Amino acid sequence: MAVNQTSDQEPRPWYKFFWVWFLIGLKSSVIIACIVTGVIIYNNPTSMVVDDYYEEGRAINLRLEKVERAIELDIVLTAEFSEDQVVVRFISGNVDDGSAIRLNFYHPTLSRRDFQMRLTRAADGAYRGMLPREISGHWRVDVTPFDQAWEVRQNIHLPAPGVIELRPLDYGV
Repeated sequence: MAVNQTSDQEPRPWYKFFWVWFLIGLKSSVIIACIVTGVIIYNNPTSMVVDDYYEEGRAINLRLEKVERAIELDIVLTAEFSEDQVVVRFISGNVDDGSAIRLNFYHPTLSRRDFQMRLTRAADGAYRGMLPREISGHWRVDVTPFDQAWEVRQNIHLPAPGVIELRPLDYGV
């Protein structure tokens, strides 16, 4: 005679299964990663996006004219960086006024680190200025007179041992 045997075991509740928690964990980790990414983007907005491409293109052409003017004048400079000071000297070039020059530092990715310096001419003919802070890493340096008749720009990496030669480069543009 066949006896129906019923199981005395109750089915396990859903929250005791491994795969349920594994799938919940995967979805939760994706949600947390999205929130963290959103916070990072909100706190560090990109500064490399340009709103007005037409104006930016015109400005590039104007800057190229200044670089070409520096090439015509055969301007070559040297820059020497210490912890708190920069010294710029003219090696060659026909420069009209030697009272002061402007030195612009542009960080390649963080515009909030960009800064500008005014270098005054010392008795020995060198242009000196105090750095606002110790700088290191990759920078684009622009040297211009105050009338902005010419421009010498170059990419440099700081701290640099010794003297850096700055020549007017158009980078093939």
